[in-house]
Amino acid sequence: MDIAWAVAGGIIGFVAGLLLRSTVFRLSVASGEPAPTSCARCGTGVGGRFAIRCTQCRGWFGVPFVLELVTAAVVALLLWRFAGLPDAAAFAFIGALGVALAAIDIAVQRLPNRLTLLLYPGLIALFGLATAVDGHPSYLLRALLGGLVLGGGYLVLAVLSRGQLGGGDAKLAGGIGIALGWLGWPTLLVGASLGFVLMGVVSLVLLIARRITLQHSMSFGPFMLGGALVAILAVA
Repeated sequence: MDIAWAVAGGIIGFVAGLLLRSTVFRLSVASGEPAPTSCARCGTGVGGRFAIRCTQCRGWFGVPFVLELVTAAVVALLLWRFAGLPDAAAFAFIGALGVALAAIDIAVQRLPNRLTLLLYPGLIALFGLATAVDGHPSYLLRALLGGLVLGGGYLVLAVLSRGQLGGGDAKLAGGIGIALGWLGWPTLLVGASLGFVLMGVVSLVLLIARRITLQHSMSFGPFMLGGALVAILAVA
């Protein structure tokens, strides 16, 4: 039964990746710059809200199938983990949006409000539905408190770090905190800590390999999301 949920998650995630491709393309610009409206190869206008390829030269908006396959893998893992449970939809939602946010952050070191702020009403609504089904309002309260605690903690770090962490990281942390808080305080603590651990390990490896220097700036969003995913799958 769990395998069937995983397969369904893979299909749902692949379709979600296709639908998110044009959004990732349009938002993968530096802060303050206008969203691209035309194909970089031939100059043809990007048509449709869910455009995947240029209608003229047939070039893909982004690397073909990477976003779709990663989203499929993440959602498949999450639906396998929460197979048949009422909170599965909420975790699939943050999984799909998380992949899109990670892709944008890796490309331009930016976590756009359009997606980070969407996490809040989406997760609250989906966890609210799960609460109505399973009858545990304390879970929803803990999720909201988790969002406040983690988002507030990152906001303080953003102020103290003087630019090392940005406002986008704090907004993303609030959404992640809702998901981790739903599962419990230990999961929230582990998920929040793993983001820093993963970044530290990857940074050390890249420094040893001389791929980066101590002055190099790395996107933190993917590590936050990766740490949360590991905690959700392994600890919850």
